[in-house]
Amino acid sequence: MGKKQRVLEEAKNGCYLSIEALPGARKTEFSGLDPWRGAMKICIASPPVSGKANAELIEVFEDMFPEAKGNIVLAKGEKSRSKRIFIPLDAKVIRERLGLKDD
Repeated sequence: MGKKQRVLEEAKNGCYLSIEALPGARKTEFSGLDPWRGAMKICIASPPVSGKANAELIEVFEDMFPEAKGNIVLAKGEKSRSKRIFIPLDAKVIRERLGLKDD
């Protein structure tokens, strides 16, 4: 059995957050954690067309972390539901605002 993927991984100057995006939803909202994938599930109202869902995903996190606005980036998964975003903040701050426990 392989190593369990962590939802939040610390890196130099910030953290990577694993996301399972569900585009084309009725409304944009957090939908809990997927322990099997080691990812946070997020329903996105925008369709997965021309990067609209990715842009909305970044907006959601910029609203949640305004001090990092303009610096939150999609690091992996541009054309996939499984994504990793980079948030240039301390892991403690991110865990607190997202309601994540240490994993």
